[in-house]
Amino acid sequence: MKNLGRLSETEMEVMQSIWELATPVTVAQLLNIFEESKGWKTSTLSTILSRLIDKGFLTKTMKGKVNFYDVTLAQNEYQAYETQNLLHSLHGGNIKNFMTALVDNSNITQKDIEELKEWFQSKVGETE
Repeated sequence: MKNLGRLSETEMEVMQSIWELATPVTVAQLLNIFEESKGWKTSTLSTILSRLIDKGFLTKTMKGKVNFYDVTLAQNEYQAYETQNLLHSLHGGNIKNFMTALVDNSNITQKDIEELKEWFQSKVGETE
């Protein structure tokens, strides 16, 4: 996977909306989402979208006089990318240390543990 830039909280919010729409979007479509809740104007969204293009998350295509913004990777691909970055930066790539930190320092329930056991067992069957 290409080396992507880091997303700010605001950029992530915009990307999540674009991923949910699951189609190339226009500034007008995004304004409908963010204008009332955030008070953003066209220039604000255009700046955010330009940053997302620069960071490798979006492409821009002009159709007529309208710019359409499309994702370069799916949300699950980005989540996998960020998970790998987190694993390597905080735990040196050691999955056991990562899992230990999750289990020892959170409110994981017995039900969560059982679900994880079942999931791991299903994965073992896939690799054999």
